[in-house]
Amino acid sequence: MKSFNSIFVAVDFSPYSATALKQAMRIADINRASLRAVHVVPVPAFEPTPHPLFPFPLPTRADLVSDAKAAWARFAAEANVQPGVECDIEIGSPRERILESAARARTDLLVLGSHSVRDARKGIGPTAAGCMQRAKTKVLLVREDHAEPYRNVVACLDFTETSKLALQQAIRVAAQDDATLNILHVYDDPWYGLAPPRGVEVNMPDFESRFREGVEARLREFCALFSHELNALKAAFHCVRSEWRGGGYGHAIVRFARDRGCDLAVLGTRDRWNIRDMIFGSTAERVVRDSPCSILAVKPELGDQS
Repeated sequence: MKSFNSIFVAVDFSPYSATALKQAMRIADINRASLRAVHVVPVPAFEPTPHPLFPFPLPTRADLVSDAKAAWARFAAEANVQPGVECDIEIGSPRERILESAARARTDLLVLGSHSVRDARKGIGPTAAGCMQRAKTKVLLVREDHAEPYRNVVACLDFTETSKLALQQAIRVAAQDDATLNILHVYDDPWYGLAPPRGVEVNMPDFESRFREGVEARLREFCALFSHELNALKAAFHCVRSEWRGGGYGHAIVRFARDRGCDLAVLGTRDRWNIRDMIFGSTAERVVRDSPCSILAVKPELGDQS
């Protein structure tokens, strides 16, 4: 199973990004991957024109870059960053500059804190959400205090080819960190929250259990290609019914992760989002926003938009 070769971590010098940096260093060490950081100074990318109302000179881009380099030196020393790990200093929109830098570096994994100091009350900050949505590579969103090896991983599968890629990554993480691995599929309520037809109740009183067994059989068949690895890791299979009025797939995944004490959820995301996602939010977005654990988002391979 392919390891990471290049890891890119975005930092804003907050305690949240310090955790992300430590996790990125740990993963880079395990995979013997290169590690590079980026910090974005969130100001306009043009030189401001001095205003007559300001009786003092405004800082120049050179001043801002110099201050950021000094801040990185202190930040890296506190985090015990190994010599040779460099930090690119960019100016402009954090989301846009991070995405551009990651694309230039052709990184295998982009690591960010789930939020910054400014949006600490949110489940996920706008920069982290935007990077997860638009990055062309795998994205790891690290929750606060999640700098240690992962102990309880859940792979969220929906029978798409992208979720098969997510399963591969979950297996890799569980094997490297000696973690418990859960394989989760959330299936629809066949009656959409209503009572089953009278004929089903009378003639098939065990319909629900048989339906669940069929879903689990399909899940195991979907994972058959990795049966050797899953058996070695003693992976547990879980099929959870989505409550029609209970928030859908995302809510079911979040509830499972919380109830089982998972510290990492691995799931596939789409490369293109649609109007429904913009209005209601995608399953991945709901999981990222509400989940108590870190998230590894896996993108589809080129040509696969399922």
